[in-house]
Amino acid sequence: MLTGPRQAGKTTLLRHTEPNRSFVTLDDLEVRSLAQKDPKTFLERFPPPVLIDEFQYAPEILPYIKIRVDEKRTKLIDAGGDYWLTGSQNFSMMKKVSESLAGRVTILNLLGLSRKEINGEPPDDRDFIATPAPAFETERSIDDIFQFIVRGDKPELWANRDIDTEIYYRSYVQTYIERDVVSQLKVKDIGLFEKFMRLLAGRIGQLLNLASLAGDVEVSLPTIKSWITLLERSFQIMLLPPYFRNIGKRSVKTQKIYFLDTGLACYFLKLGTSQSAYASHIAGGLFENWVISEIVKSYWYKGLAANLYFWRTKEGTETDIIYETEGKIYPVEIKLASSPPRKTFTSLEKIAKSSGLEFERKKIICTSKSNLPLDAKTEIVSALSIT
Repeated sequence: MLTGPRQAGKTTLLRHTEPNRSFVTLDDLEVRSLAQKDPKTFLERFPPPVLIDEFQYAPEILPYIKIRVDEKRTKLIDAGGDYWLTGSQNFSMMKKVSESLAGRVTILNLLGLSRKEINGEPPDDRDFIATPAPAFETERSIDDIFQFIVRGDKPELWANRDIDTEIYYRSYVQTYIERDVVSQLKVKDIGLFEKFMRLLAGRIGQLLNLASLAGDVEVSLPTIKSWITLLERSFQIMLLPPYFRNIGKRSVKTQKIYFLDTGLACYFLKLGTSQSAYASHIAGGLFENWVISEIVKSYWYKGLAANLYFWRTKEGTETDIIYETEGKIYPVEIKLASSPPRKTFTSLEKIAKSSGLEFERKKIICTSKSNLPLDAKTEIVSALSIT
């Protein structure tokens, strides 16, 4: 099962991977109706191996797929799967997948294009944060970075550079996001939801204050919570939790908000060019957002969890990313500057020492044109070298 945001290239990727596999999409209302009302006949009409696109519209097929999988489970492993499913998550879909296909399905997440994919560069299997940065030099500038930020990560926008981003994202919002909102949450005032999205984009990289957001949008707190949940589950936003040694606290404390596609955020902020985005008051937040989304992609594309957190003390000292793996902790600072301060981690190290924490390798990701070591465990990393 391949999930991810709409228009990320899920169907195109799978059809390219195995072009001879039969294909059916539940965007077709007649086919969708058959799958919903008579899933057994639907599966007989579209026998495996088959790619079922937008399957979240008919979760009724899942128990019947389970039966067929169990009947020939050994053969499925050898064949790479009789059923390939693509879809954008909704509230009930993942629960039904867990109930029907537990132990029988591999779930992969696909986001939009990374910088490396856009540039046609080969992937890197390294753990980006935990391993030393390789030698790197570039002649590209801050403007190049903000072109990535403003244009976003949707494959169609990079396959056809003549597409106007404002027209594309306006259609994307109207066709996909609003349709999901209406169908899943029964939102009647789409104008209020768009206002909510604009305000959310303006809070990129900030602590998510739901009560304040509800007051500004003029809707109830439960409504804001349901909208946030929808956006997160449909891969439009990500919530970065704070780091605590007590794991249980990470999910209940205030989180920070980021868009998984900075192009969508720029659309709601009415920033249509790299120059306007770089000159805006939110330039630092957009840069931080883009770096974090690139890092998330670098792990998801390897099938790994991105164990990312932020660290904020009661006194207000903050570190943009805390990455945890194999019991080790790696801090990362993100700076919209070509030469960040060398003492970036001084305050953090003092707090860590008093708390009994030890850091491994530290990174400062910035707009430098090269990767440079500062000392044995600290390095400056160009944002254009993110893998």
